[in-house]
Amino acid sequence: MPLKKLWNSLRGVTSQPKVTSEPTPAVTAPEAAAPKPAERKRSASKPAAKAKTAAAKPVAAPVAQPAAPAPVAKAKPASPSRGVLSMLSRGEHDGLVKQLTKLQPSSVLEIGVGDGSRTPAVVHALAAANPALKYAVIDQFEMVGGTVKLRDFHGQLAGLAIRPSIIPETAARGVVTVLHRLGMMDAIILDPSLDAETLAELDTVLSKVSYADTMILRQTNGKWQSTASNSTTLRATRRAA
Repeated sequence: MPLKKLWNSLRGVTSQPKVTSEPTPAVTAPEAAAPKPAERKRSASKPAAKAKTAAAKPVAAPVAQPAAPAPVAKAKPASPSRGVLSMLSRGEHDGLVKQLTKLQPSSVLEIGVGDGSRTPAVVHALAAANPALKYAVIDQFEMVGGTVKLRDFHGQLAGLAIRPSIIPETAARGVVTVLHRLGMMDAIILDPSLDAETLAELDTVLSKVSYADTMILRQTNGKWQSTASNSTTLRATRRAA
């Protein structure tokens, strides 16, 4: 045992161990710390990843604006060549209308409608004085290549005070149909377009639908002429029956 230690034990003094002070390591500020290699590598790879993503995204092409349509002029609706009462102002049927107005028939049969303008002109003139007027029309229209179609003819009759009865049959058969539906006629109009064969057939059947004083109107040299029917049926006798 060393003497100093023995002496201290006799004195009752305990020797204290020497404390050596170790230098405290310097604390480096976070800002001054060098970036870790892994972080530097990761941060360096981010711009590359962004660039790759941007390259992968398709760039939308600019949408072309549609060109403004050129102004189109509005087309006027085609008006029918022969409208309702279109011929009244032209006076095309004045001669026929004057004769019928003097006669004042209560029933009229028109065989052949031509271009369709005559019917509304006559009906308009007669229906004003006789609202109970009976009016019948016989024509085959487009079935035999007629001038006017049945549909267009119906359009020409729109707006009239009375609606004529339309029989789309041959002339001879149509006369019989008129007799059964409407009875005897006071006036019969024959269209100038009727051929000789049709007129010959009508001569044999018109007496069935007419009185002895029924007026048959036919155009000769551009003028309407009236002749009496060849029927032997008198109006008084027919009414009594």
